[in-house]
Amino acid sequence: MTLYKLLTPKAFAELLSKETKRRIIPVDSTWYLPNLNRSGKQEFLDEERLKGAVYFDIDGVKDMKSEYPHMLPDLSTFNKSMSELGLKKDDILVVYDRIGNFSAPRCAWTLAVLGHDPVYLLNNFPALKLSGYPVETSKVTSFTPYEMSEYVSDVDLAEKETVSFEDMQKLVSTGDIKNYQVLDARSLQRFTGEAPEPRPGLSSGHIPGVQPLPFLEVLNSDKTFTSDREEMLKKIQDFVSQTGNEFETDKPTIAMCGTGVTGVIIKTALEISGVKNVRLYDGSWTEWVMKDGEVAKGS
Repeated sequence: MTLYKLLTPKAFAELLSKETKRRIIPVDSTWYLPNLNRSGKQEFLDEERLKGAVYFDIDGVKDMKSEYPHMLPDLSTFNKSMSELGLKKDDILVVYDRIGNFSAPRCAWTLAVLGHDPVYLLNNFPALKLSGYPVETSKVTSFTPYEMSEYVSDVDLAEKETVSFEDMQKLVSTGDIKNYQVLDARSLQRFTGEAPEPRPGLSSGHIPGVQPLPFLEVLNSDKTFTSDREEMLKKIQDFVSQTGNEFETDKPTIAMCGTGVTGVIIKTALEISGVKNVRLYDGSWTEWVMKDGEVAKGS
């Protein structure tokens, strides 16, 4: 079961019209891979956004002590950042990104792991625009239209939701990884080592014992999630069977990717499909290569 709920464009519009007691705050979390040379932060200021939206920077609200990108922040960092955005504990947060479902699941998961409830994932922004829903296009100069608040959360589910580098290294070194289902959301070409990583100097390939599950394989053609359990299960099983592997819903499962962003997409998909025990390797491939260096190549 996911920590956040999917919200269709229609359901989002209905929520806005019916909710009278709490604020509904759209949260733009658009983020791009570094090789695209685009800035979600700048586009929030200069381009379109949902009315009343704030911008949540996954590269800014992170573990400041880590050298790896957008690792989960501690509660102190999180509370400070949420306060600076003017968010309140009783706000209903609706997360989106302008790509579709790319960085938004990571943001929604972060908010929920660190205690915000409720959190919705808009499924998704391009579909909302196609429905004719109006968006703001005027330039703004701030990442939030709200005054600073005093946001305080004392909930941290990171230990339950994630595995560390040390956990992964132990699974590989002892061979115990065979008792787990570890799935990598990067493209198949990056997984096999045929295509380069988007971060300069980082080798491609995969962790020994890990299976590929590219995140686009679990999304619909319009980058929306299906909420139907059987349909999602079939998507996953169809791809996994093509790679000569097996998919087991009752096996402890770990999701990963390049830096922990699209890993949340397949984590969400796995949970929709009925897998009950899914954790994220937060440091993912970048941390693994930089710390361990053991790389497998080939399918």
